[in-house]
Amino acid sequence: MGYPTLTLEEKVGQMFTFGNRGPEITEESRELIARRKAGGIFLGGNCLDNPEQVFQLTSALQREALATENGIPLFVSADFVAGTGCKLKRGGTHFPKNFALGAAGDERLAYESGRITALESLAIGVNFNYSPVVDINNNPANPVIGTHSFGEDAELVSRLGSAVIRGYQEHGLIATAKHFPGHGNTSVDSHEALPVLTFRPDQLEAFELVPFRRAIEAGVDAIMVGHIAVPELDPSRRPASLSYPLTTGLLRNRLGFRGLIVTDGLSMKGVTNAFSIEEACVEAVLAGADILLATTDSYEQSLSVLDAVIRAVRTGRISERRIDESVERILAVKRKYGLMAERVRKRSFDAEPLQRPEHREIALEAGRKAVTPLHGPFPPLVSGTHGERPWKLIRDEKTAHFADLMMKSAAIAEQRVIAVPEELPTLPELLRGESGNLLVAISHNKPLPTDWLDSVRDAIRRRDGRVVWVHFGSPYDASRLNEVPLLLMYDHARPLQEAAAEWLLRSKPERNGDGA
Repeated sequence: MGYPTLTLEEKVGQMFTFGNRGPEITEESRELIARRKAGGIFLGGNCLDNPEQVFQLTSALQREALATENGIPLFVSADFVAGTGCKLKRGGTHFPKNFALGAAGDERLAYESGRITALESLAIGVNFNYSPVVDINNNPANPVIGTHSFGEDAELVSRLGSAVIRGYQEHGLIATAKHFPGHGNTSVDSHEALPVLTFRPDQLEAFELVPFRRAIEAGVDAIMVGHIAVPELDPSRRPASLSYPLTTGLLRNRLGFRGLIVTDGLSMKGVTNAFSIEEACVEAVLAGADILLATTDSYEQSLSVLDAVIRAVRTGRISERRIDESVERILAVKRKYGLMAERVRKRSFDAEPLQRPEHREIALEAGRKAVTPLHGPFPPLVSGTHGERPWKLIRDEKTAHFADLMMKSAAIAEQRVIAVPEELPTLPELLRGESGNLLVAISHNKPLPTDWLDSVRDAIRRRDGRVVWVHFGSPYDASRLNEVPLLLMYDHARPLQEAAAEWLLRSKPERNGDGA
């Protein structure tokens, strides 16, 4: 049945999530909520400074929604894929990225990361998380998923992804498994172009779809459909987000998903290289999407996409029943998570969930379990004692916490900071020119160019003095640096930097690094 208390414009508004632009509520957001009854607001990086600021922003957004005729609270979403601290500039717990959690392999810690993220997100007014990534990253050339994935193994990804989902949703935060039907085995970034999965349906069934099936079994309430073409299932080569065979035929009907289907950002070039954003919104509704993530460029464009869907209904291209189906699901999830006017109105800021020492301890425990020593043995990091040559640290700006811990220990005599990515090309020459023992700490969240890694390896071969490499980046880089003791840390989250320093400083002379 439909919602007679909602007009067509209000029902269409519920299906749209727009972005706020900045740390305070904008006039554009006020208008979209008050006049066009937008159902959701996404908070990107420019909205997220510190916990109290985000709470004031989300409260202002919800006040606008509660003041409308229908008074329906908003979905307020964010990409807290590694905890609130991965996006907040200050405050919140920053967990190791998923690949590091995969290396730790601990389902309890994955669940705890979800639980803690839920408590902290709700404390600042975010009720919908576009996480976890359940893509299986089995393509070393993947330019976008990388360390956002739990790993290369379907069972590991399924097990840990489902644990995170339970952690979120059992503590009141809506989870989103993404990017259906699987963005891991691609070499194209859908922000820039349309990836194409050339697999047979049985291959998808046996591999890419496994974590999504498990997420559905775990009760996930939202799945994000990516901008990925699968010609074997939709010969039109449309992105899955705009494809009825993939969105409704595969996800809704074959896999039996009954929750919210969310599109990835509809301004991404995987869509807009072939469709206007207005046409993309219409096609996404026809495909079966419930929530359109309309990352528009302007207020005028936001109005334009809303009007495009309303016009499509009024001209009969989209049935109003199709709109009602999505609105029924949206309102059901809002009720399930307590997004009712009386509960949203009574909220006040409580910083306590964001200040619990045990949250940081759990993140550090995950970091310690993720430490992966490779290509040992590792020499003792002792500067200028027992005949050892002094150690110098070469690092990038994002590894400052690691550097502070190493310098305080007196293991490192001096350091040099390089800018990433601007000065990375000069690192091979810098390695050749530096004398003595070098500890190198580099962070990079995508695989580094293989020719650059080869030149680094050659420079290390030719220099006089030992080198130890701490890699806060992709595991796919490690095989190219196989002639140097390497501590693989996966990303630069603070707990991983602390865990790396602990491991190096308590290591015994010439300890092997065999990955154990």
